[in-house]
Amino acid sequence: MSNLVTITSKFYDRSGRRVINLNVMSRYQGSKRENLQKTDLHGQFVFQASPQRTVEILAKPPNQKDFTVFKVIHTSIGSSSQDPIKIQLPKTIEEYKQKELGETKARIVTTTFKVVDCAGKVVSNFPIQSRPRGRKNAYERYTNENGIVEVLSSPQRDIEILVLTSNDQFVVKCEVNSKNGSQQPILIQLDEPYSNFKSRSELKLKDRTGEQLIETPTDIEMLMLDTGKKQIITILNGSTPLFSMVGQRLQFRVLKPNGDALSPVTYSAKRMRADAVELRLDVEVVKGITAEGRPSIEKSIKYNLEEIVSLSFFKAVYGSNKLFSHRVMKGRSTHNTPPEKFVIELNKSLIKHNLKDKLMLCHFLAQIYHECDHFNTLIEYASGKDYDISNFPPSVCDIKKSRACRRRKQILAEGNSSLGDGPKYKGRGLIQLTWKSAYKKYKSYSGIDVVNNPELLCDDLFHAVDSSVWAFNVFKNADSLIHKGYKDLNGTYSDNYHLKVVESVSRRINGGNNGMAERKKLFIKILKEVEKRDGFK
Repeated sequence: MSNLVTITSKFYDRSGRRVINLNVMSRYQGSKRENLQKTDLHGQFVFQASPQRTVEILAKPPNQKDFTVFKVIHTSIGSSSQDPIKIQLPKTIEEYKQKELGETKARIVTTTFKVVDCAGKVVSNFPIQSRPRGRKNAYERYTNENGIVEVLSSPQRDIEILVLTSNDQFVVKCEVNSKNGSQQPILIQLDEPYSNFKSRSELKLKDRTGEQLIETPTDIEMLMLDTGKKQIITILNGSTPLFSMVGQRLQFRVLKPNGDALSPVTYSAKRMRADAVELRLDVEVVKGITAEGRPSIEKSIKYNLEEIVSLSFFKAVYGSNKLFSHRVMKGRSTHNTPPEKFVIELNKSLIKHNLKDKLMLCHFLAQIYHECDHFNTLIEYASGKDYDISNFPPSVCDIKKSRACRRRKQILAEGNSSLGDGPKYKGRGLIQLTWKSAYKKYKSYSGIDVVNNPELLCDDLFHAVDSSVWAFNVFKNADSLIHKGYKDLNGTYSDNYHLKVVESVSRRINGGNNGMAERKKLFIKILKEVEKRDGFK
């Protein structure tokens, strides 16, 4: 089967501004099969197609009844996120929106709000709830750095907006009709100053088994991500009170006695009384003996220094450049990760899951490289709207065998039943864990609440790696295909034999043939390096 190529296009309106959340599609010229998406936050539409084909790129600007072909390309054309195919609409978005629809269709509109405190101060990362008027169940979302939050609803729907108070309760602050959506933000002003929203939580230090480290003084570095300020907190009895502002973004790192830091954990309080922050050390705690009357028991902390994949091996295969450097990673603690740091977290997860047999590890290393776009990102580039129920109302199943109807059924089956679940649970980690159902399963396995904190899979390096080893071995069950393919996981086989196994593993991981040639080529490269070194060291 032909290898697919990736096409990156970017939409602008007549004024030259990028167009986000625009309905777009691609299709082969002369074909009725369509690939429906929406442009992402950068105005980009990224899709895949077979080589040597002519492709039409279509869009449906606001208030337009049908899709229009705006660009016809040949798939041999080169494009990338840095150098996309530029597509300009003939009007500005405002001009499109000025035209009133003759009738209101069953669709989803966006109403935009801006939240400030009683003094007019913008509150960012602040919890807001919305619900149809008269309903009890509300959907929670958070303001961006400019205090902006978008609420999705049906047109002409009466909406209630609830805000958090310093009493830790949500109260109705605003009632509006969504009409046909609003581009100009509607102002919501809190009744109290932001300084009232000081949250109380707790920092807890635990070992890898979940036992609390109550007798070992430990230094914790707290980084305030919004200001860049750092503070060292010493935990004396396994826990300490933590005070922060609601929505304030913090990052914690455990400092080893030699001053080195373990993997960071990000945190943001969503309530006045927030859940405890658990910092888990990948260590073994050995109880010591103490003389009578001493205030605490001394413990020695033994770091597991076993290494399965060496830094030298990693660089020989993948190079020495920093990892996860794409612009979508900017602002995250994992952005521009040095290989030295990544290999440490990789080995932790490989040891944890006992993934060290030669052929099993070769397959894993070949798959993760392609899945995270050559170690460029830990989060899916697309917006996630294609996984969101808001874009696939019941009416799409009027044509039962349509792609849209199949997608709606898949969305519901995978647990993305609330508006906004698509972007919230889009692909993250080395093996792009996708769908709420998958996040729930990893939470059940790891004990880490990635359902409420999905960003952990791209902000925390250990969980980005660990979730992918788990996905490979447990969730996707790719290891069963490898066991089935080889009688001896450390044996010797022909290249052609290996490549047949690569095909089955790739389809299990990716669901298709995407990047198959690259996966095969990298597998052979990894295998040859292993044979040259007689291992991964």
